[in-house]
Amino acid sequence: MSQTFNLPDVGEGLTEAEIVSWHVSTGDSVEVNDVICEIETAKSLVELPVPFSGTVKELMVREGETIEVGQPLIRISAADSGAEESPSATDLTTAEPQTGSAAAESSNKAPAEDEQKSAGRAENADEEQNQALVGSGPKADAPKARARTRPADLDLIDISDLDLPPGSDQPAGRSVSRAGLGGRSAAEMVRAATPPVRALAKRFGLDVAQLVGTGPDGRITRDDVETQAHHASDRVSGTEAVSLYEGPREEQVRVRGVRKATALNVAASASEVPHVSVFKEVDVTRTMELRSALRSDPSYQNLNVSPMLFAAQAIIRAARKNPQVNATWHESHYTLCNYVNLGIAAATPRGLVVPVIHDAHAYTPQGLAAAITALTSDAREGKTTPAQMQGGTISITNIGSLGLDFGTPILPPGQASIVVLGAVRTKPWIVEGQVVPRQIMTVGGSFDHRLIDGDLAGAFISDVASVMEEPGLLIT
Repeated sequence: MSQTFNLPDVGEGLTEAEIVSWHVSTGDSVEVNDVICEIETAKSLVELPVPFSGTVKELMVREGETIEVGQPLIRISAADSGAEESPSATDLTTAEPQTGSAAAESSNKAPAEDEQKSAGRAENADEEQNQALVGSGPKADAPKARARTRPADLDLIDISDLDLPPGSDQPAGRSVSRAGLGGRSAAEMVRAATPPVRALAKRFGLDVAQLVGTGPDGRITRDDVETQAHHASDRVSGTEAVSLYEGPREEQVRVRGVRKATALNVAASASEVPHVSVFKEVDVTRTMELRSALRSDPSYQNLNVSPMLFAAQAIIRAARKNPQVNATWHESHYTLCNYVNLGIAAATPRGLVVPVIHDAHAYTPQGLAAAITALTSDAREGKTTPAQMQGGTISITNIGSLGLDFGTPILPPGQASIVVLGAVRTKPWIVEGQVVPRQIMTVGGSFDHRLIDGDLAGAFISDVASVMEEPGLLIT
């Protein structure tokens, strides 16, 4: 008997996910809660455990493919019923055809066998229902990821190993699949080219029989002709050009996961919400001095004491004074939030994410520093949970970490305000009539103009700037 595991909703509101990598192969044995694959949702990377044990009969989705919640993901047969397993769709294509007498005998046996199998299924029904579900209850063992192996038919060989015609180019680093040779000789494979590609080679004065093909099944492509013509011209001129690019001239990259979700969110926010932005230069010398002192404080050990920590506290304080910046627009009304769920914009290898510190107003300075450190680390590693990505009321982004001074961020969906921090730079500044070097930062933000006019935006940013200029205000 086999069981099909469908893609579950691993997060609130999940509709689809991409299969990033399989950790099992056909024929592997799996136990309950073994990690079978890694999936990418619109919010994070998730290791997906299996809710039952047995032998993997079929991987029903390819790596890189996106499927919807509820679609079949993997088929697994119970450990003691492999001999009774019915053939899969792929098995049927290779099964031996039955003779007429064999088919008749099989059809006569079918009713009796079906009754026996039905009885067996009824006996196991209760046991199957009581099996652990993914994500429910304690796990006996931590999920175990399985090593993936490369199929033998994908073994690659270097092009220099081929028996190419004398004098042909053999660019370093090119490789083709052994399966792609299709039984042809190396010379036949290299000569493969479409008429337009042969015409292009003729214009460059190249003999297509002497070219190396890197396309499917060794086909010669336009890129092959242009690249090898470029190498030929360098040899003629006696100079070897150094290219900044490798590989094909153009590539198509599928939009997926976090990048897809970010694109949809920012496009909707930019088109539906009228943005207004304001900026202010701030002398943060005292804040940077306090930062240096806190770094040596034992209570802040192993915590990232950054300008964002002080800015976060300043935002919480200024939001209490200007509650309308911490609100949500609903066309016929708006909702004031008497709490601060602070979104922290984080640049990750997978794209921009904005995880949330819920009830940030209730944290101590040390607790807030720890929360920011943990949240940004989890975001960069793709470990944020769906709950951590929802419910923000106001956000902050630090473009100063990128060496930038100011920018105009787009509001996260449903929020009316986002504060942006620039880089801290030493500049000449007037203090008590004297020009002195001070550490200066640009603080700004974008706001929903339906809720927040320029005077309120300016007042809020000025209140944030006041705390950044004089961090002693945080204890008043």
